[in-house]
Amino acid sequence: MNSIISIIRENIDVSDELIAAIDASFAVVEFELDGTVLNVNESFMKLTGYEEDEVVGQHHSMFLPEEMLNGPDYEMCWADLRAGKRKQVEVPCITKSGDRIWVEETYAPVRNSDGELVKIVRFGVNVTERHEMVADLQGKVDAIRHSHAIVKFDANGIILNANRHFLAAMGYDLSEVVGQHHSMFVGEEYAKSSAYQAFWRSLANGESKIRQFKYFGKDGREVWFEATYSPVLDVYGEVIKIINLAVDITDEVSELIGLKSTLEVNFAEVDEHIEGVDRKCETAEQMFRQAQAHLEASNIASGVLVGCVGETLERMTELRSVSDHVFDTVIEGDVAAVALENAVDRLRDGAGENSELAEQIDNLDECVTESSRILTSLRLELKEMLNRMAVVSLAIEKHGDVTGQMTSEMHGIQTSLDAAQNAIATIGQSTEEMALTIGRSREVSVVLAR
Repeated sequence: MNSIISIIRENIDVSDELIAAIDASFAVVEFELDGTVLNVNESFMKLTGYEEDEVVGQHHSMFLPEEMLNGPDYEMCWADLRAGKRKQVEVPCITKSGDRIWVEETYAPVRNSDGELVKIVRFGVNVTERHEMVADLQGKVDAIRHSHAIVKFDANGIILNANRHFLAAMGYDLSEVVGQHHSMFVGEEYAKSSAYQAFWRSLANGESKIRQFKYFGKDGREVWFEATYSPVLDVYGEVIKIINLAVDITDEVSELIGLKSTLEVNFAEVDEHIEGVDRKCETAEQMFRQAQAHLEASNIASGVLVGCVGETLERMTELRSVSDHVFDTVIEGDVAAVALENAVDRLRDGAGENSELAEQIDNLDECVTESSRILTSLRLELKEMLNRMAVVSLAIEKHGDVTGQMTSEMHGIQTSLDAAQNAIATIGQSTEEMALTIGRSREVSVVLAR
C-alpha cells in the first residue's frame, strides 16, 4: 500500500493518523487499467481471507460471482473507469473460503502529473449485514405489495397513490382517485358523520387504526377491507402521510352475511320448536294437575273403602261369632228335644187308660215334634248362613287385598307423577337455557356479519 499512501500524501496534505484511519476503515485495492491487481491493504486481506501474494497479478474478476462476469454491465463498468469516470456500486464479493459477502465500493481513476490515467483505486466497505437486512425488508415490502391493497394519503385524507390490488378491487383507474378524498369510497352519510371526522383527526394526530371498512366501488357495489391505517412521521414527529394496508375480505363478509341469514332461519325454526315444547309442557302440566286431583280423590275413596272393608270384616267376624253361638244353642235344643221326646214316651206309657191325660200327652208330643222340626230347619238354615258367611268373608278378604294393592298402585302412580313433574320442570328449564343460548348465538351472528 506504499504507493497508495504515497499518492495520497503527494496530492493531499494529511496526517499519518488520517492515513491510518483510512487504511483501517476501507478495504483498498489498486488495479492496472485492465483490472489486474497491483496492491492490497490489510483490511482487504482480512475482508476476503486472501494473502497479498495470492491476489497481486490476478484479475479483478476473481472476486466476483460468475453471473456478474457474463453480463454486459461488467465490461461497460471497466470501460467507464478507463475513460476516467468514477463508479460507486454495491456488489457481491466471493471470499477465499467461497462465502458471498456484499461490499459497497468506490472506484476512483488515478492520473499522473500529466493528467494521464495510470491506475484504478478501489475503496470498499463490508455492508453484508446491511444488505441482508435491506433485502429482508424489501422482501417483506414486496410480499405486502403483492398481497395487500395499498393506498397512500396525505394527513388530510387526500389520495396520493394506490396500487393495482386496490384499484382492481374498487374498479377505478389510478387517475380517477389520485387527488380525491378518502370519503369518495365510504358513502355520503358516513362521510358526514362525527365518527368519520374523528377517525381522520386521530390519524392526523399520529394514531394508528385497525378496523374493517365498508367501501363502495365505482359501480356502487360493496367492497369490504380489513385495513390498517399507519401515519408516517417526519424527523420532527409531524404526520406527512398515511399508508393504508388492506386485505379484501368481501367474500368472507358475504359468507358471514349468508351464514347470518341461514342462522336466522334456523333460529326461527328452533324458536318455533321451543314454543311447541313449551305449549306441550303447559298441556302436560295441566294434565298432571288433573291427574293429581283425580289421584287425590281416588286416594280418599280408597282410604274410605279400606276403612269400610275393615269394618265389614270386623262386623262379619262378630256376626259369625253370634251365628256360631246360635248354632251351638240349636244343637243343644236338638238334644233337649230328643230328651223331651223320650220323656213324652215314658209319660204315655204311664198314662194307661186315662184318656184325658193321653190327650194332653198327644198335644205335648205334637208340640215337641214341631219344635224338633223347627230346630232342625233352623239348624240347616244356620249352617247354610254360616257357609254363605264364609264365602262372603273370603270375598271381603279378597276385596281387602285388591284394595290394598290398588292403594300401593296409587302410591306408584304418585311417584310416577312426581317424576313426570320433575321431568317437565327440567324440560322447561332446558328450553329456557336453550332460548338464552340461541339469543347469545343470534347476537354473535349479528356481530360477525357487521
